[in-house]
Amino acid sequence: MGKSIRNIRIVLLLVCGAALLACPALAVYDEKEGTSTQEEWEKAFKEWDSARQVWHEPKEAPNKMPFPDSYRDWNVLSVSYREDKESLRVIMGNDVAMLAARNKYFPPWPEGTILVKVLWRQRRLPTWPEALVPAELIAIAMMYKQKEQYADTLGWGFSVWNRLKRTLPEDFDATVEECVECHAPLKKSDYVFTMPAILP
Repeated sequence: MGKSIRNIRIVLLLVCGAALLACPALAVYDEKEGTSTQEEWEKAFKEWDSARQVWHEPKEAPNKMPFPDSYRDWNVLSVSYREDKESLRVIMGNDVAMLAARNKYFPPWPEGTILVKVLWRQRRLPTWPEALVPAELIAIAMMYKQKEQYADTLGWGFSVWNRLKRTLPEDFDATVEECVECHAPLKKSDYVFTMPAILP
């Protein structure tokens, strides 16, 4: 009986491992699932507030993609919600992206387009519990359109910076490969999931 249980456990471990390998997108972001508590959010906010006057210098990813600090002043292109991850996202674009969006100059997106997606855990607003609002930062993901420079990755540079300290994934090349696999089926939309939100 004991040997049978041990064999079942081994089989379950192998199945779980195979599932993770078959779905690489699960490992792209270090996301903490579930709705953030008020206490968790307050702790994260204090951490951010105490460090926001000492921003880290922009880092360059291994694929020569710089971190554009100016993204905080960019316009919002769209928003999204991942129901499976219980997380909120806002997508912003640089001037090139916003001009293309407003004038329907896409797809394809023009050279120089940069799209930035900021991901947060969600929390319920204490003064209005029906409302879900951003909590702790999960990651900042970016796409940079340079067909020649990034010819091997669909003509886009991909990068992900995790958490407040903007750390790069340990295996950056594997992360980019996962991004490419995820976006590859979207050739008709120039490999971009986001559609601009209606701003009348």
